[in-house]
Parts: sequence; C-alpha cells; structure tokens
Amino acid sequence: MPSRRPDLAVPGMVGRDRDLSLLDQALNGRPGLVVVAGEAGIGKTRLVLELLRRRGETALVAVCPPFREPYTLGPVVDAVRRLAECVAGLPLTGLAGALRPVFPEWVDQLPPAPEPLADAAAARHRLLRALIELIDVLDVGLLVLEDAHWADETTLELLLFLRARWERGPRLILTYRPEDVRPESLLRRLLAQAGVTRLEPRPLDTAATAQLVSSMLGGEPVSEEFAELLRGHTDGLPLAIEESVRLLYDRADLVREDGAWLRRDVAELDVPPSIREAVLERTSRLGRAAGAVLAALAVLEGERAPALIAEVAGVSPQEAENGLIEALAGGLLHEDRDARAGFRHVLAARSVYHALGAKERSRLHRRAGEALEREPVRSVAELARHFREAGDPGRWAAYAEQAADHAISSGDPRTAFGLLLDPLAGGAVRGAAVSRLVQRMPLYAAPGNGPLRELVTVLREAATGELTREERTEATWQLARLMFHVGDVEAASVEMERAVPGLVQDRPVAAVHAMMMLARPLGTARPAAHHRAWLEHAGRLIEASPGPSPDVRLSFLMDRAATLLVLGDPAGWAVVRDLPAEGETPGEVLQRARGFANLGEAAMLWGCYDDARRWLDAAAALAEAHQHVRLRDLLGATLAHLDWLTGSWTGPTELEAMALDADEPVLRADALLLAGLLDAARGDHPRAQERVRAAIAVGRPRGPADGSRDPSAVLARLAIAAGRPGEALAATDAAWHLVEAKELWLWAAEIAPLRVRALLEDGRVGDAAGAAEAFAAGTRGLNAPVAAAARWFTAALLARAGGDLTGAAGLFEEAGAAWAALPRPYDALLAREAAAGCRLAAGERERAVGVLREVFGDLTALGATGDADRVRRTLADAGVRVGARAGRPGYGDQLSPRELDVVRLLVEGRTSAQIARVLGLSPRTVEKHVHSAMRKRDVPSRTALAVAAVESGVALPPVSVPRPFTE
Repeated sequence: MPSRRPDLAVPGMVGRDRDLSLLDQALNGRPGLVVVAGEAGIGKTRLVLELLRRRGETALVAVCPPFREPYTLGPVVDAVRRLAECVAGLPLTGLAGALRPVFPEWVDQLPPAPEPLADAAAARHRLLRALIELIDVLDVGLLVLEDAHWADETTLELLLFLRARWERGPRLILTYRPEDVRPESLLRRLLAQAGVTRLEPRPLDTAATAQLVSSMLGGEPVSEEFAELLRGHTDGLPLAIEESVRLLYDRADLVREDGAWLRRDVAELDVPPSIREAVLERTSRLGRAAGAVLAALAVLEGERAPALIAEVAGVSPQEAENGLIEALAGGLLHEDRDARAGFRHVLAARSVYHALGAKERSRLHRRAGEALEREPVRSVAELARHFREAGDPGRWAAYAEQAADHAISSGDPRTAFGLLLDPLAGGAVRGAAVSRLVQRMPLYAAPGNGPLRELVTVLREAATGELTREERTEATWQLARLMFHVGDVEAASVEMERAVPGLVQDRPVAAVHAMMMLARPLGTARPAAHHRAWLEHAGRLIEASPGPSPDVRLSFLMDRAATLLVLGDPAGWAVVRDLPAEGETPGEVLQRARGFANLGEAAMLWGCYDDARRWLDAAAALAEAHQHVRLRDLLGATLAHLDWLTGSWTGPTELEAMALDADEPVLRADALLLAGLLDAARGDHPRAQERVRAAIAVGRPRGPADGSRDPSAVLARLAIAAGRPGEALAATDAAWHLVEAKELWLWAAEIAPLRVRALLEDGRVGDAAGAAEAFAAGTRGLNAPVAAAARWFTAALLARAGGDLTGAAGLFEEAGAAWAALPRPYDALLAREAAAGCRLAAGERERAVGVLREVFGDLTALGATGDADRVRRTLADAGVRVGARAGRPGYGDQLSPRELDVVRLLVEGRTSAQIARVLGLSPRTVEKHVHSAMRKRDVPSRTALAVAAVESGVALPPVSVPRPFTE
C-alpha cells in the first residue's frame, strides 16, 4: 500500500563536494578573485553560502538587485549596514568623512566631511578609498558580491581597487550569469585579469537528482525512474528540481511504494515547463495572508522587516506573521539573522511579481514608496523606482533627481545620466522643467546616441509648449545642442540661430557656445565665410563678457583653434601654440579633453599625424581618467583609424572586433568603415562595399570634412578598382559639390585623386584637368602634407593619361615619398606600384621589377593581401614569379634595395619608428628588413649591422625624401 508523504525539508547540498573543495583551495591560496559563473537556478548562491558556513572568517555579503538603474555602491553599502550596527569607536582616519553621503545614519559617528571635489573621478576614488578603509577596519576576510551582472559600475570599480591590493585586503568572491553581462560592463575587465579562479557548477546528473530529492524527503530513497524523468524535465537545474518536487508535494502526487518515493504514475509526470509555472502553481495553493506577503516582498525586493512587509501587504502584523510562517514552511522564503524575510531565489520573486496585475503592482509600489519614505535611512533611487511604477510622476522625478545628485557626488556620472533620463523619457517632467533637467545631465556620460535621441524628442515637444520667452530660448538652445550631439547638424543650426538672440540677452556664455557650434563648418552647404562670421561674433562676445570663467575661455580658445584648422586656415596653428598649458579644474579638464580630441581630428585632416596622435593620446588619457565614457570610446575609434593610416593595422582589427555590435552609432559606423577598408585591402571588395554602405546607414553621416573617414572616398576607390568610373563619380559628387560650395579645398585631399582618375577613365580628360587645377589652386600655399601628396598623385594621373610615362613615374614616386613622410605607408606603396607600372610600360623592366618585388613584400607584411596579389599578377605578366610570403627571391645573400634603404637610415642613428615614417612602412616591416639584413651580413646586433654597412660602403647614397610640390 502507498504511504503518505513526509514533510518536505530544505534540500541538502548535493553534487557539489568537488566545487566546494576547489573554492576552499582557491581561497586558501589567497588569489585575487574567485568567480562562480552559471545560469539562474544552478546553485551559485547556495554553493557560496555553504562555503561561508564552513569558514569562520568575517564575510561581507553584498547582493545586487535587478534594478533598471542600479544604486551607486548600493549592494556594498547595504552589506556594511548589515555587518556593523555603528562605527563609533572604530579607528577611522579623516578620509572616512567621505562616507557621510552614503551612510547618513552615521553622520554623528564619522569624521567631518572633507572638502568637496567637483571632479567626478577624484570624488569617486576618494569615496572608494574611504570605503576600503572601513572594510579593513571591520576586519572583513571575505567580500562576496552576488549577481555581479547587475552591479553598478562604481561597485565593480571597488572590486578592481580591492583586486589591486589583494595581499592586504579581503579575498573576493563574486557570482554572476555570463549571458547577462553588458558589453560595456567593467565586470568584463575584472574577469579578464590574470589570477582569476573561475568555477562553473554543472547541472545535476540522475544520481545527484535522486540525492537532492531524497534530502527533501527525510533521506528516504527515490526511484531511479522517477529521478531520471525529473532530471530530464528540469535539465538537472537544482532550483527547477526543488520547485518541481514541492509542486508535486502540494498536489499530493508523491507516494512511497516498495521502499522508494515516486509519483503516482511516473509515465504521466506533469512537470511544469519552467520554474515560473511551478512557483505560480505553488503560490496559488497558499492562504490569503501568505499570498499578500509574497506579493509585497516581490515588489519590495531583497530581505525586509516583518513590519514593513505587513504595511506594504496591507494586512495586520499578526496576519503578516502567519503568512510569513506559511511561505517559509513552503520553502519560498528564507530569513536572515535579523529575522528579515526574503525570497530564496530571485526567479521566484520575479515570477510572483510578473503575475500581479498592473493595478495591483501600482498599488503595492505606492504603498512601498510611502512606507519607505518614513524609514530613517532612505534609498532615493529605490523611492524613484517605486513611485515610477506607482504612476506618481512628481515624486518619481524628485527622487530621481536626488538619486542623480548622489551618483554625481559619488563620482558616477553614467548612473546619474540614466536616473535623469528615466523620468524625462517617461513623461514625468513637463514644460520648462525639461530644459532645467537636461541642462543638469552629464551628456558626456551617455551610453550611446539612442538615449540622446530620446532627449531630442522630449525637448522638441517641450519647446513647442506654453513657455515664457526665456523658457523657450532655453528649451531651443538645449534642443539644438543635443541635435548637434547626435549629428543632425543642418536642423540643429536652424534651431541654434533661433536661440542666439535670446541667449545673448539672457545668457552670454551660452551664446558663445552656440556661436562656436554655428562656426563649425560641418553638415551644411553654407560657405566658409558664413562660419567665419560666427567665429568672429563669438570672439567679440567673449571679449565683451565680464570675466568669463577659465573653463569658458579655454573652451573658446580650443574650439577656435580647431575650427580655424577645419576651415583650412593656417592661423589655427598659431592659436594652438598660444593655448594655455594649464587648467586642472573639472571644467577645464573636460574642455581640454574635448579640445584635444577636436585638434587631433583637425590635424588628421591636414595630414599632420604625429601632432594628431599626441593630441588624441592626451585626450584619451583625460577621458579615461575622468570617466568621460562616450568621449573615451569615440577617441578609441579615431585612434584606430589613425593606426590604419600610419600602417599599424592591429588597432583597426581590435576596433572591428569590439565595436561592430556597439550601441553607439558613430562608434559602430567607424568600426564598419574600418572593417570595410581592411576587407578592401585584403581583396574582398563585395564585403568591403557592404560594410561601407552599412556605415553610411547606421551612423551620423560623415563627409569630406572627416578626411580619410569620408565613406564616399572608400566607395569611389572600390568602384575604380572594379572598373566602374561612373559609379566612382556618383559616389563623390555630393562631397565634391560641397567642397566647391564652401571653397574648402583641403577637404578634397582624399577625393581629388579618385575623382580625377574616374574622370580620366570615363574619357573626360578636360574635366579631369579642371578638377586637378581647382584642387591645386585651392590648396596652393597650404602647408598641408596630405594635400601635397594628393597634388603629386593627381599630377601623375594626368601625366600618365597624356602618355608621359617616365614623367608620370617620377610624379608617382614623389607622391609615394610624400605619403611615406606622413607616414601613410599603404598609400605610399600604392603610389610606388603605380610608378613601377609606368616604368614597366616605358621599358624600364629591371628597375620596375625591383620596385614591384619590394611593394609586393611590404603589402603582404602590412596585411594588404588583396593588393599584394594584384602586384603578383603584374610581376607574373612580366615573367617574374614571387612566393606567397614576403621574401625577396633573387637577391640571395645580397641586400635588397629596400633593405639597403633601411640600413642606410639605421646608420644615421634612426629608430625603427623613424625609419618607418621616412620609408612609409610599418615598424614591424622595418624590423623584418633589419633582421633579414643581419642574417645576410651574419652579425648579431643592429650596431654590428651599422658598422658592417659603413665598412662595406653600402651606407653612402641618400634615401629619397619628399620635396615640395610646385605647379
């Protein structure tokens, strides 16, 4: 006869002995970090709790809640509160005064607050150092961070700090779900460090499933058939097994027969398809009070005191107690050492929460918010969440703003941005308050263009509402500013010009910013004189303004220099030389970072790549140090493109891998463009064209002012390679007409050679000569290296088309030398290929073949395998065979011409980087030539090679360097 089931127990720890042993060993070895990774319900938390139970050291256990906008340092702050009731009498230094904003209840016990720091990074680092001091004083041996995939960035930065000093601080354990880690999360950086011990608990097998079920049934055996079927339905996930057994128990489906526990009819076992269904069926069998308690806890999240649970549930304290007893007995809840109750697993909490009706959720959130408002220690981010879900826009916006203030004071601008965006995008803020809140937002911390476009929509609606003149001016100004940010330059200019008169009257400093935006010659067809006029207006206004702040003046000077350079005005270089060398206030730091970035891009437009790299590196260092996230990421893309230009193709490859899935449209567009350039160089032209067109579609439109990042130039190059000159002309029409309209011929340095070649190949020789002359006249007198190289190349194209092959070869060689001096090795090699082609056609076979061999090897070493294959075919047509690798067949033990060039420069004392710039090669290729020459000369070092070269007399002829181009 079947017997009745026993009461269910909490399942024992099953199948984890090896995992626990590995964790113990890792911690005893004092590693920097131990991580437990796995899907929800696999048993990560249970494993860590069992480990803590076995070890006697003080543990700080921080649990990250699944909030949409995480509270800065919230998990660790709450954990410290649970660990220490007070800090009075602890040996804290004055640094601990920085903890006052996060522990307001301890204000009377902490040292005085230090002087405020306006800089976000400095404030955040001081707060982290203070928190680490408190953790040390509390003698924490283990710091556990549960559900780290939900952690805020500042909490993760705290772990990075502790990780760097692990020999003196607590050992670190974190649990996380790999599939839920955001691409930009610091958690990825933390996990990628050396010395991280990683553990991934496996699903339970049939035997372990039987053990788990048996532990819930008083140790009685479980039939193998039942265990196997249960494991198959749950994929061996411990939480799913437990929930299924509890549901079968509630259904009275478990019986004991022939000494083993099984379901009444194993063949018809009805296990729910998910944990959610199991939890909901179980909760439906509970009493009214237990259901109310579960609903309240699902809304509150985390562990809560019984009195708060009763208030939110809307039941009496006695009813709440009865409901808690029933839910605890059913295994849905657990209690901590302070008798606070919470769900045993977040999946169960989420299941209950999502099963609530919308009106019930709203009602419970309002109760929760109003109850938490009366708590002595209030989490304003949590209050913002509750009033958002309760549909109370006023309190939602007010608490979100307070939470953003807290995030900024803690040095966490990205979280602050999200907290303020939430009520703006959700319609909680109306009228003039929209502009006020947008003005407070740290736009530089925006995680992409998507949120900024949301703000544009909100501001546009606000600007058309019922506002005073001053309010409308402010709304229009903020709208135009945001539109510039996201790349809608033409529309932004219209809005900006509408706002300027009111700004001059009400806010002169803002008027200067507006005028400088209008002075930027981007995105419109207005002539350069229009932009110069705005630049002059801004200069006059800032001189007339009474004492502009240092950061405002620095912003103007930086923008003026970059704007003049983009306008093709050499006076910009003089302004650059006069820029102030100092400026360390937070406002000045931001302006320096932004200004250096703009100067770097302007220098790239001129072809001054050493200057560009110096400024871009400086901007990137400032952006990284001061958490200007968006600027940092955009600078990474710009530096990767500079790497492409200068022959270091590792950076572009890394950007391609990291950014093709980026949320930031401009970053994604740049990554696609670079990927297209790499594809083209490797010979995959269809894929290259696909990527470039995707870049045009996805990001802020780039144009000729972006120089080598103008996608129309890439499309034209692909069309010419495919023998479609008409398509190349169509690709460059808009850019060429824009240059003509604005009379900014520096912008044509990338497209002029392509357009001239396309016109020649289309049979329009006169138009080609006219285009070349217009470009030459427009850039004559400019000391712009990129324009000089382009002029040499266009002259060579015309000479070749006119039949002067020898003259064309010389001009192509001059172009190659000019490109190499930038350095821009890829274009230098293509120019040398063209020169060799002319000499081959003119009958100078030996000279041409020698150059083509070198070009083939250097293109191969650079990674331009598609172009190298084209050179290989040219050599094959000339009766010369070369291998697939970059060797120099035919020279034997003699130095090749390129090796001779390298050795001669080596004798002059130049480094590999300097030689690379002179010859238009990558440093890696130079090193290859040096090692090849050392092998041929049988010498052990670079110095010995130089000595041998001098003794043998090979280091006498000078290496060709570019000379000025004259028409």
